[in-house]
Amino acid sequence: MRTKGFSLIELLMVLAVLSIITGAIFQVINMSTERSSTEQVKLDMFQEAREFMDQMSRDLRQAGYPSPRNVSASVLVQSPAKNDRHAAVGLVKVDTGDLWFEGDVSGNGTVSVVRYHLDNVGTNCPCLKRSQLDKIDADPLTSQTTEVYQVEVQGVQNTNIFTAYSDGVAVGLPVTISSASGATIASIDTVQATLTLQAATIDPKTHKKPVTALVTTVKLNNCSQGATGGLQSCQ
Repeated sequence: MRTKGFSLIELLMVLAVLSIITGAIFQVINMSTERSSTEQVKLDMFQEAREFMDQMSRDLRQAGYPSPRNVSASVLVQSPAKNDRHAAVGLVKVDTGDLWFEGDVSGNGTVSVVRYHLDNVGTNCPCLKRSQLDKIDADPLTSQTTEVYQVEVQGVQNTNIFTAYSDGVAVGLPVTISSASGATIASIDTVQATLTLQAATIDPKTHKKPVTALVTTVKLNNCSQGATGGLQSCQ
C-alpha cells in the first residue's frame, strides 16, 4: 500500500502563506507599538505643559506678596520701597515671551525674583525657561541678580505666550515697572498664558509630529507697585 504525502510545491505554498500571515501579524504588532509610543509621547508632552501651567499659576498668585503694607516700616530701609528685598513689587515686566514678577513663591518668608522666558535659540529649544532667585536691595527691573534659567517646557511653537488684561481689556505689551509704563502694569489684574507644543517624534499614522495646545488664565491677588513704588496696587 502506497502512502501519500505533501509535495514540495505544496510545502512551499504553505510556507509562503504562513510567511504572509506572520508578516501581517508582526506589522500590526509593530504599528500598535509605535502608536502606543506616540500616545505616550503626547501624554508626556501634555503632562509637562500642564505642570508648567500649574507652576506658573501658583507663582503668579503670590506675586506682590508680601507688599510694603505687610512689612514693618522699621524693616523697609530702602527708598523707594520697591527696591527693598523684604517687600515684593508684584509684576515687573510682561511681554509676549517674558513674564517677570516678585513674590514669596516658596512660602518661606523670602521674596523671590521669578522670571519666565521664551528661548528660541538655546539647546533643545524653542523652549520656556524659569528662573527663581532671592531678591536683593536694588531696582526690580534693572539691577537684580542675573537670572539662572532652567528649561521647563520644550517644543514650544507659538511666540505670543503671555497676555495681560486690565478690567477685561488686553494691555499693549511690553509693559514694565519703569516710569513710562508703571501705571499701566499696576493696573493689570489678569495674566493669560497660551502654549502650543510639538512633540519631537513623528506619529506613524499621520506622519506628522503631534501638537497640543493649552491655555490658562490667572487672576492676580497682588499686582504691581508701579513706577512710584507705592503701598497699594491694582486700584
